[in-house]
Amino acid sequence: MDFKILGPIEVRTSLGRPIALGRRKQRVLLAALLLNTGKAIPSRRMLDWLWGERAPATAESNLYTYISALRKVLGSPSRIEAGSNGYMLRVTPGEVDVTLFEDLAAQGRLALSAGRHDVALDRLTRALCLWRGESVLEELPLPAPLRCEAARLERLRATVVDASLEARLALGQHGEMLADLEAMTRRDPLNERLRAQLMLALYRSGRRADALTVYQSARMTLAAEVGIDPGPDLVRMHQRILADDPALTPPPAVAARRAPAELPIGSAAFTGRTTEISRLRTMLTTGSGTTAISTITGAAGVGKSALAVHVAHQVAGHFPDGRLYVDLHGSTPGVAPLNPADVLARLLRSLGDDTAAGPFGRPDVDEAAARFRSLTDGRHLLLLLDNARDAAQVRPLLPASPTCRVLVTARRMLTSLDAASHFRLGVMAEDETSTLLGRLIGEERVAAEQWAARAIVRLCAGLPLAIRIAAARLIARPELSLRALADRLAVEDHRLSELQADDQAVRACFMMSYRSLDAESSRMFRLLSLLGGGVISVAAAAALADRPEPRTADLLDHLAEAQLLESCGHDRYRMHDLLSLFARERAREEDTEEDQAQAVRRARRGVRTLPALPPALPPAQPLPPPLAPPPAQPVTYMTVRG
Repeated sequence: MDFKILGPIEVRTSLGRPIALGRRKQRVLLAALLLNTGKAIPSRRMLDWLWGERAPATAESNLYTYISALRKVLGSPSRIEAGSNGYMLRVTPGEVDVTLFEDLAAQGRLALSAGRHDVALDRLTRALCLWRGESVLEELPLPAPLRCEAARLERLRATVVDASLEARLALGQHGEMLADLEAMTRRDPLNERLRAQLMLALYRSGRRADALTVYQSARMTLAAEVGIDPGPDLVRMHQRILADDPALTPPPAVAARRAPAELPIGSAAFTGRTTEISRLRTMLTTGSGTTAISTITGAAGVGKSALAVHVAHQVAGHFPDGRLYVDLHGSTPGVAPLNPADVLARLLRSLGDDTAAGPFGRPDVDEAAARFRSLTDGRHLLLLLDNARDAAQVRPLLPASPTCRVLVTARRMLTSLDAASHFRLGVMAEDETSTLLGRLIGEERVAAEQWAARAIVRLCAGLPLAIRIAAARLIARPELSLRALADRLAVEDHRLSELQADDQAVRACFMMSYRSLDAESSRMFRLLSLLGGGVISVAAAAALADRPEPRTADLLDHLAEAQLLESCGHDRYRMHDLLSLFARERAREEDTEEDQAQAVRRARRGVRTLPALPPALPPAQPLPPPLAPPPAQPVTYMTVRG
C-alpha cells in the first residue's frame, strides 16, 4: 500500500488503485497518523486536533467511528493499532512518500558534500519528483501542531531544491537551468541564494551584463520591500563577476549518468499475494548491516517471477542507482542455464564497465565478481536474479554492500545462501484465481458464464500459469465459450494438452523439474500418481515403491525440494492435481502396465488403511455433457482428483 501526503492526501493499494478516504475529519485523522508514523497518539490529543475546544459531547464516539472506518478502507490486517498509549498507524518501510523523500534527500546532500555531483543530482531529483503539489497535505485544513510538521517538510523541500541547483551548476548545466532559475526568482524575489545562482548561470552562459542587472534588481527589491542591502554572498558574487574571476569559468558539461532500469514490464492483471508483497517490501526496504537477500521459491508456474517483478517495481524508488535484472534460465524449457561468468560480464556492462573480459573472451569469474562488488559498493542497487538453477549459480553474483538488495526466484530452496530470507510461494486461493481470470479475459465474459468460469478455475487448481494459459486461449478465440473450454479441461487425460498456448505450456514447465531428478526419484514420482491423490504417507509410498521407509523418506524429501511434492506434516506429503496428471502421463510412457499393477498391489498389501485405489491405468474419460447452470443439476466435472 502507498500513502502519499506530499501534495493532496492519497492512499493506493499495492496494485495502484486509489482508496476513498471518506469525510474531511477522517482524512485529517489519517494525516495525523501519517505525520507521526511509528508513534502512538493519545486519544485526548486526537480529540484536540480534530475539534479543539469545541469538541461535541459525541466526540469520543465519533473518533472511534472514524478509526473504524479507516480500518475498514485500509483493509485487513488492521493498519491502525490501539494500545495503552493511544493509536498508531502500522506501515512498512517505503509505503509513505515522506520517508522515501527524506531518505533520498539525505543521500543527495551527502553525495553533494562529497563532490559526487551526478549522484547528488539523481537523488535530489528523485526526491523532488515525489511531490505532487506545492505543500504537504494540500487543501486539507490542519491543526497547528500538524501544520508545524508539514512546514518542516516544506522547508526541507526548499533545501533540496537549492542543493539540486548547486549540483546542476557543478555539472555544467547552467544553460539548461536558466528558465527554471528565472521562474523561481520571480516567485521568490527576496531569495538571495536564488539570485546568486541565477547570476552565476547567466555569467557562465556568456550573459555578463544580464547577470549584473539581476544584482541591481535584487538590491532595489530588497531596499524597497524590507529596507536592507544585499547580503555578503550576493555582494561577493557581484564582485567576482565584475572582476571576471577565473574560478567562475564553467566546468565541462557532464552527461548525467543514467541508472540502469532493467526490470521487465509488470503484469497489469497481477492479483493477490498481499501478505507476500508486504513481507518482501519490508525485507527490501529495511536497513541492515549486510546485503539483504530474499529468495522466492515454489513449484513451476506458481507465479514466482510475476511476484518478484511486481514487488521490484513497487520498491524501485528506493534504488536510485539502478534496478538490474537477469533471467538465469535455470528452468527454462529448451534453454541452458547461464554461466555466472557471462552473467557478471553483462552486469558489469550495465554498470558501464566493459573491462572484465578475460584472455579468451569470457571473464574470469573471481575477478569479475570482485569487480562487480567494487562497482556496487555504496550504491543503492536492486538486483533481481530470476529463475535461478541453484545456489552455486547465484553466489558469485551477489554484491557485498549493505546498500544493495537482492531478490532471487528459483524452484529449489537456496538454503545454502548465507543470511538469505526464504519465501515459499504456494498456489493461489480460488477467489484470487477467479479474480485473475476476470482481469485477463474481462469481467463481463466471466459474469456471463459464472459457473463455467468457476469450473475452469478449479480445474487449474490454483496454478497462475494454468489460469493465464486458459485465458490466453479464450482471448485468442473470442467465439470459444468458457463452457466449451471447461468441458475440455474436465477430461483428465487431455487437461495438460489443453493447457498450452504459444510458447507457454504447463507440461513443459513440469518436465524441466522432472528431468532434474535421478532415476530412483523419478520412479517414485511416477508411482505416487497411482495412489489417486490425497495425502501420501511414507509408509504408503514405501510399500508402493518396494523400498525401506528411511530411503523412501529421503526420496520424498528430494521430490519436495524439487517442488514436485509438498510436505504437509510429519511424514505426510501431497501432490498438486496437475502434477499428479503429469506423473500419471510419465508412468504410462516409462513404466509397463505390469510394473504399475504390482506397485498398486504392494501398496494395498502394505498399508491396510489406504482408501480404495484406482486402477493402475485408468481408462480415458469421454467428454462430459455441456456445463449446465444450477439448480438443474450439479456440475460433476468440477471435482478435481486429489
